[in-house]
Amino acid sequence: MFGYLAFMLTLAGAACLYLGSRNQRWRRNALPRKVAAPASALLLLLALASWIHAFRLDTGIFVFLTLLMLLWSCFPFLGIRKKGRQ
Repeated sequence: MFGYLAFMLTLAGAACLYLGSRNQRWRRNALPRKVAAPASALLLLLALASWIHAFRLDTGIFVFLTLLMLLWSCFPFLGIRKKGRQ
C-alpha cells in the first residue's frame, strides 16, 4: 500500500517540478514557479517519507532517487512523442 502511494507521490512531484521548468514540452507555458516549486517539494518529501516507510531507510532513499532519475529522463521524450502526434 505504501509502495503504491510512494510511487504516485513521486510521479506527481517529479511531473510538477518538470512542468515548472521553462524547457518542458508538455504544455505551451510552464507552470508558475511560485506554485510548482513548493508543491513539488512537498510531494517529493511525502514520497520520500512513504518510500522510507515502505522499505528500510537506505533502500527507500535508493528507490526514491532511482525512480526520480528514471522519470526525469523519460519526461522529455514523452513531450517529443506527444508533439510528434499533432
